[in-house]
Amino acid sequence: MKKSWYLFSFNFLLCLYAGSSFAQEDSILSGQSFSTEEYFENILQHHPIVRQTRLLNDLTRQELRLARGSFDPKLKSTYAIKEFGGTKYYNTWDSKLEVPVWFNTDLNIGYEQNDGKYLNEQLQNTSDGLIYAGVSVPIGRGLFTDERRATVRQAQILQDMAEADKLKEINKVLLTAAKAYWDWFYTFESYQVTSEVSELAEKRYAGIVQQVLNGDIAPFDSLKAYINYQERDLQRRQAALDYANARLQVANFLWLTDSADEQSIPVQLAENTYPLVGDDEIKTLDLLTLQTLQDSAQVNHPELIKLRLKNQQLEVEQRLNREFLKPEINLKYNLLWKPGSNGDILPEVNSSVFMNDYKLGMEVYFPLLLRKERAKLQKTTIKLEQNYYERANQARSIENDIHANFNTLTNLTDLISMQVNMVSNYQALLGGEIIKFENGESSVFLINTRETELLDARVKLLKLQAQYEKAKVELMYAAGVPYLQY
Repeated sequence: MKKSWYLFSFNFLLCLYAGSSFAQEDSILSGQSFSTEEYFENILQHHPIVRQTRLLNDLTRQELRLARGSFDPKLKSTYAIKEFGGTKYYNTWDSKLEVPVWFNTDLNIGYEQNDGKYLNEQLQNTSDGLIYAGVSVPIGRGLFTDERRATVRQAQILQDMAEADKLKEINKVLLTAAKAYWDWFYTFESYQVTSEVSELAEKRYAGIVQQVLNGDIAPFDSLKAYINYQERDLQRRQAALDYANARLQVANFLWLTDSADEQSIPVQLAENTYPLVGDDEIKTLDLLTLQTLQDSAQVNHPELIKLRLKNQQLEVEQRLNREFLKPEINLKYNLLWKPGSNGDILPEVNSSVFMNDYKLGMEVYFPLLLRKERAKLQKTTIKLEQNYYERANQARSIENDIHANFNTLTNLTDLISMQVNMVSNYQALLGGEIIKFENGESSVFLINTRETELLDARVKLLKLQAQYEKAKVELMYAAGVPYLQY
């Protein structure tokens, strides 16, 4: 069976109002054939939903940026003064730079200067103030992971999930768009067939009327021919209506992007824009293709990718929750020195500098019952188990959907081959009936019957062809093939 639905060219004519800086009218495709490749290309480049999915990447980049903000250096400064009854109680000033690092360790360097009659003895320092530099290190909770690192890791996973979501939404748009395109193809070709048959019926009616006037046949035959012409004309008009409506459905997916303000502009298809059919062979998908699609789907299907990434996020959360079962023990060390009289800021480095002037401390925190921590860990464990079952069910469902769509394609391939043969046979019957009629051995009724059978067979063939192309796209969608291209 020969057919070609991919030898087309595509032109956009952008209508501009005079003096306007951007498009004010719809762009119209006029008098051009329109291929599925160009159709998909327009959708991928300009469709609002597709353009909207690109924002998912921007959104997740900002989520990652937000998470990394926990590691931003911080500059802090506190100043306090108290005077009462003419007495200066205290004057304190502490400024420092805190630098968080990846392994839950905070570095800091600062300067403090305190004085006053009633100053806390712990805050007393030299007249030139005191410089300090230190580090805070966890040796219990937070040693292997902490909230900051977990949040960054989950934000990174979220970026990959956004890619899967993006592909899923684009494939949805393309699937609906492809079905609309093949409905358009079917109604266009049906209109061509019914128009052709209507013209033949009109010519036959005119010929029979002339034969009646010549006295060769009875006037009753002309009535039969006229009724047949009316029926064919009604079919042609209905086909024209279906074609016009299908063209509008295709136009729903066509847009342009204004170069000035990046706004989406809808595109209308002109009445004389059409899908062109030429010569090509249907490519039968074999069992090897089926297995390839099933194997690819288990790795690349957007739904399964999202579930795997969700599992990774839950594993990050589980590791963090396990960390909270440990006691929180933080060691803090600060090296202290006073600014040098010659303006030096750094201390003199020697073997005793780290042991003489320093501040050392330790913080310990541990809830006795750990009910909150154990509940969080158990909830995450349950979510991981739920995700496992969902993944198993989804994988099985995808595999069966692929197989079902493949079976549909295989069956449609056989039906199309059979229908092509039937069209050829009906064509031969009609030709033989016309010859018999010309020899006076048949009637207008039989010719009309053969013609109706041929018309129905040709329209059914077109419907099967459109169903085949839809089923092929549905198979690609079921397999999660990116942009439905295989």
